[in-house]
Amino acid sequence: MSLSRIFYFSVLSLVIVSSACTRSVKDEEVLGIWQYIKIENPNQGEVTPDEELKENDPSIRFSEGNKLEMIWGGKVLSEGTYHIEYPVINYQENLKERGSRKIRFLIKKFEDDILVFQTMEADAVRVTARKLK
Repeated sequence: MSLSRIFYFSVLSLVIVSSACTRSVKDEEVLGIWQYIKIENPNQGEVTPDEELKENDPSIRFSEGNKLEMIWGGKVLSEGTYHIEYPVINYQENLKERGSRKIRFLIKKFEDDILVFQTMEADAVRVTARKLK
């Protein structure tokens, strides 16, 4: 599986966020840019190399109006809207002329400036991201 595809699935899985957090997370609490510091496929024991993360500078941006963008290599890989129903991020991806699709990500951790989320698929992709100041 290509890294851009892994990144894409990891972002799409944002909707299901794990119950490792003890408090609710509100939409406004995630506003900003979250830079990916780790992308992994826990079921396969794979981790995206640090060099690839540095080269492609992946991130997810939560903006006012519940807008969400996933960035990879300086380009918008995916965009749409989101709503948090803790511990799940419900993402409606805009597929342009092909309509849209709903994706759910599980929030595994939300503390200080760290967000860990993963896809809710059998072959999950997990992303650890740090909020940029």
